[in-house]
Amino acid sequence: MKLPVIPDEKDQKWKILGEIVNKLETRETKKALARYKITPVNKAVIFLKIIVLALFFSLEISAVGEVNNRYELRKFLRIDERIKLRSIYNFMSKFEAEQFVKFIFNS
Repeated sequence: MKLPVIPDEKDQKWKILGEIVNKLETRETKKALARYKITPVNKAVIFLKIIVLALFFSLEISAVGEVNNRYELRKFLRIDERIKLRSIYNFMSKFEAEQFVKFIFNS
């Protein structure tokens, strides 16, 4: 049985994830995404939030269903729309690992 992913802003792990979400939404991050041709930028930010959530809590990318079904989680991640799993996989397949690594380490 999988436990639900419930944001707890008192938990240190959630605090760190909140800081990462804030950083992903900055103008500088969006410029860096565009510079490294990780587009469309606004969708990339949303998808990266979900990918980081999955990495942070050792979930599969299919955790997008959890995001879609839990208002508290969408609110924490600041995601208004429902996300399709296929969209995330399409996004991930569009860029090379080197692009992503350069984005992370040069931003």
